[in-house]
Amino acid sequence: MTIIEGLKFGPFFCVPAYYLKRKEKIFMNTEHSTEIINVLAIAKEHDYETIFAESEMFEPLDVNSLVAMLITHYHNKARENIICIYDLAQRVSVKHSYMHPELSKLTEALFLFFDDLLFHFKKEEQILFPNIIRLVKKASAVETSTYTRFGLVKELVLLMQNENYVIIKKLMGLRELTNNYMIPGDACSYYKSLFERMKEFEKGLLLFIHLENDNLFPKAIHMEEGFTKHFIKRKLETNSMFLKKTY
Repeated sequence: MTIIEGLKFGPFFCVPAYYLKRKEKIFMNTEHSTEIINVLAIAKEHDYETIFAESEMFEPLDVNSLVAMLITHYHNKARENIICIYDLAQRVSVKHSYMHPELSKLTEALFLFFDDLLFHFKKEEQILFPNIIRLVKKASAVETSTYTRFGLVKELVLLMQNENYVIIKKLMGLRELTNNYMIPGDACSYYKSLFERMKEFEKGLLLFIHLENDNLFPKAIHMEEGFTKHFIKRKLETNSMFLKKTY
């Protein structure tokens, strides 16, 4: 089974050992980020002005609709693009690496980046998003909801938000490896297609992260805080009524 086939099945399915050993050398100290990154500022810097208009389209969506849209239009689409981009990177590296040795490092960096990104998607789909959807159900029936772990969604959101900042830093690392996607004079059609697809992938990923960090996540945290206050207030009122009847 090839590496690209392994990517279809998720992270670390088919990873050569030397890739894992060199992972820290390629993206040194970027696995955890405490830096707050302005996604829209980066988008503006790289002339992705359409992100502003596209993000406004999703402002009215509720939490459930946002989650469904992010999975359908971004996670699933990104998985398809990952296969195409990595396949192109391998083709271009084989054909041009003797004149452009940086392509070998780019292919390796793309593999590791996509591996981390797929794992990030899986954590969102299997842990964060289900907890957000459960929160919506509990919030809609707060009078009958039972005890839940308060602050869980916020805790998960902060973890995923931190990973989003790491993803952005890695995107900027890919820009450095490609000299801001500067196409050399001897580039073939595959070479040009690779950089064009990488730029489009970067744009889509920045919009996805912006929708999470600045739309979905604040709405989910606000909903959890409101549910927690209402739940505690209801319990205190119930306990107060019980004590009055007892004494």
